Amino acid sequence: MNKKIIRSEGEELIEEYLNEEGIKFDDSKLKIEGLKRDSLPYRKADFYLQNYKIYIEFFGRWNIDSNKKKYIEKKNVYEMNNIPCIYLYPDNLGILNFIFKRRLKEVLKKHNMRWQLFKINWNLFQEKHLIRILVFSVFSIFADNITLKIIFIIIAIYSMIIGLKSTFFK
Repeated sequence: MNKKIIRSEGEELIEEYLNEEGIKFDDSKLKIEGLKRDSLPYRKADFYLQNYKIYIEFFGRWNIDSNKKKYIEKKNVYEMNNIPCIYLYPDNLGILNFIFKRRLKEVLKKHNMRWQLFKINWNLFQEKHLIRILVFSVFSIFADNITLKIIFIIIAIYSMIIGLKSTFFK
């Protein structure tokens, strides 16, 4: 029988965001054992993103001084053990979409996780640029005038180049 995970309000917001974005997470891999130079027998993460092989930690009580030391220790242990993790703070919740995608890419680059980085970049490319490229490509097919066809093809190619540069080579 699976135990229902009780989440804080901030964690619930992150869970809702992940569900809306279609990002799968696995609650069975939250316990991280066998960490070197750790004062605790195991750590428990808030989320594990199975498609990206990355953990998420929400430091919900970061603004309370007595909790900062525990959070910093946890972060240091993860770093020493090369655990890929996105750290989110209460101030990040208002800009979660922006900050999550940015930090996800940073962690994937840092840990040299090329395939996972390609997957997130491909998803971002599709989300931001693919529709525009397809629309101008279809316009080029149905345009009667050759000049108009060429213009639509040029716009589609330009959109693809800009999209690839801004997504994959940033």
